[in-house]
Amino acid sequence: MAKKKVELTEEQKKRNAEILARLAEESRKLKEETRALQEEVRRNRRRKKGKQQ
Repeated sequence: MAKKKVELTEEQKKRNAEILARLAEESRKLKEETRALQEEVRRNRRRKKGKQQ
């Protein structure tokens, strides 16, 4: 069964673009925060290893 092609209005296209941009920005922020946390954990591990020796 063939799917019916859906035509979006300009308003819907604009709204979708805004939502996708927001999601992309949130994804970028999460990746940035994750990297920062990982780096912090690495630094803490190195510090602890130095104290133990």
